[in-house]
Amino acid sequence: MIDERAYELLCCQLGLANEEKAGLRKQNKELIARLESIEKSNKENSKTLIDTINDLKESLEKQSTTVEHYRKEMELMRKQLEAKDEVNMMLANEISNLRLQLEDSRKHRFGRTSEQRRLLNNRNIDKSAMEKSEYDGSDKKGDDDNKANGNEAGGNTSSDNATAQNSKPSRRKETAPRAEKTRLKVDKVVVHEIEDYYQLPDGARLMNRNGMADVWEYRFIEHVRAHNVEHVYKVARVKLADGTFTNTMEHPLKNLGGIFSPDLLARLLCLKYDFSMPENRQIRLLAREGIHISNTTLNSYIHNGISRLREFMEDVFKEFVQQAKYLMVDETTELVGVETPEGKAYRRKY
Repeated sequence: MIDERAYELLCCQLGLANEEKAGLRKQNKELIARLESIEKSNKENSKTLIDTINDLKESLEKQSTTVEHYRKEMELMRKQLEAKDEVNMMLANEISNLRLQLEDSRKHRFGRTSEQRRLLNNRNIDKSAMEKSEYDGSDKKGDDDNKANGNEAGGNTSSDNATAQNSKPSRRKETAPRAEKTRLKVDKVVVHEIEDYYQLPDGARLMNRNGMADVWEYRFIEHVRAHNVEHVYKVARVKLADGTFTNTMEHPLKNLGGIFSPDLLARLLCLKYDFSMPENRQIRLLAREGIHISNTTLNSYIHNGISRLREFMEDVFKEFVQQAKYLMVDETTELVGVETPEGKAYRRKY
């Protein structure tokens, strides 16, 4: 009995084990199928990922090629801009130099002619103006008659003296010796070097010409009671770090248009227009004080001062003239419009 029961128990256990084994086999098959499906899906996904990665790689290569092309274009454009900046700087420098040359040459281009300078310098006496101012209306027929009688009386001897006159050697007209040119000379000259009044900014340098600093000079004369001092400023062109150009200084008397200080120019204008002192006397006065200057230079600077004064007081003069009731503009000694023998003679003569 015991053996049968044990046998039946073992058979039951064996059946249960077989059933459990069959279940496990079934689960194993399901897991294998699921694993195969997962592997298949992974293969498909990996293929898709590989394709995506390849597409992204191609797109990245195309973008890198485009970026490199743009970078080369930007580099080329940057070089073109640098070249244009250099051209602009060169043109700006040329314009600045031409402007300085124009400012320095205006006195030559817009200066007075030799005839105007000769009249302004009082080198020649205007005899017609003197005769015009001293004319009293008298007739000079007596002098003409005397000249005619003298010609008649001498007519008889003209033939006798003709051979003698022809035999005399002709004399050339001698011209008066030309006055020696007056050179600018003062009691003391003070030279201001560039280092005395100007300090170069960081990165700036002086412009060179022929291997040396391109330096010119600004001059003006200062009148001191005891002596006269000429200030000479050394001036040069400066190229700044940003590529622009400038001068170490502007002309100290640029607005006055000359070399006379404001005090000296005001004094000369007062001597000329307040005390009616001629230019020749002013030149002698300046020479006694130590300033030796020519007539032309003095007249040009005086007229520059007059023009600046007129620009400053133009509105005041205009209002003054507009408020006036009449203007006296004739300085003649006779009224031209008067119907008198003197007036007619004056009009015939002048």
